[in-house]
Amino acid sequence: MDISVEISSIDLRFQHCRLSHEPNEQRLLASIANQGIRDPLFGIIRDGGVPVLLDGFKRLRCASKLRINQVLFRSIGDDEATAILALMRLSNAGSLTILEQACLIDELRRLHKLSIVEIARRLERSTTWVSARQGILTEMTSLIKDKVMSGAFPLSAYMYNLRTIRRLSSVQPSEIEAFVLATAGKGLSVRDLDILAKGYFKGSEEFRSHVQLGDVGWCLKALRTISDTGTSAASNEDERKVLIDLEVVQRRLRRFPGMLSGLYTQSPAFLAEAHLFSGGILRLIQPFTKAIKDFYDRTRPQEIRRGDAQERDGNSRNNQVAGD
Repeated sequence: MDISVEISSIDLRFQHCRLSHEPNEQRLLASIANQGIRDPLFGIIRDGGVPVLLDGFKRLRCASKLRINQVLFRSIGDDEATAILALMRLSNAGSLTILEQACLIDELRRLHKLSIVEIARRLERSTTWVSARQGILTEMTSLIKDKVMSGAFPLSAYMYNLRTIRRLSSVQPSEIEAFVLATAGKGLSVRDLDILAKGYFKGSEEFRSHVQLGDVGWCLKALRTISDTGTSAASNEDERKVLIDLEVVQRRLRRFPGMLSGLYTQSPAFLAEAHLFSGGILRLIQPFTKAIKDFYDRTRPQEIRRGDAQERDGNSRNNQVAGD
């Protein structure tokens, strides 16, 4: 049964489990201004008659902005755990995002001590389905979670871009966090974030520093020509091979230091052969480094070259003024 409650009396303790999305909220605000709130808010009624909200946070914020003091409220469980499970069953069609599902599962695990098997049974899902959502939160730092849940960084950009980059390129969580921190809240589209992420994680420290300093518009202008060429930037077989080999070398160089430092063996045959290979690599490092530096300078996007030239000119003028 639906009851009318004062919005000021509603407990918002589960607000951190629900994703904010300002454009959707603005559209909802216009709809409520014209037609009112047509559906009840979902949650539970705690001892003492306090309503605890689980679903309807956007509607509640819109009601507050429109100075609507009372809303309809529907209890969907006898306690918090059963209400969370009821909401997740009701929303199987897709009203909850995968991250919201993950946050609610985390509540069931941490606060209500339900096992993965029990959650899966009561949701009529597989344990793999539950574990996969719990794994999402394990991978996220608290800063990333806050930025995504607040709507400052798009969930889809994190789920289908940054998580893939981390798995395939052995990128550290701290690197993902630094990228999210540098780009969150700037109103960037998922496509723009995809372009920036490729430059940030596959490019140079120079490019990273530009992103971290907030020069995202300039970085996007420099990289859009690369992205707009299509699925491959190569126009012939030689170029394609070079791009493939460059990506392989970069991936190996990122992975090798940690792999070698954690390798312990007493096999004389392995040690002897590894020593020969290592010596051969050391002899090749200097010409390899020179060739890569020369190639890097030749292939730098014009926008980056122009920006560096302007920076050098500015530094030169500043030095002259200081000398005067």
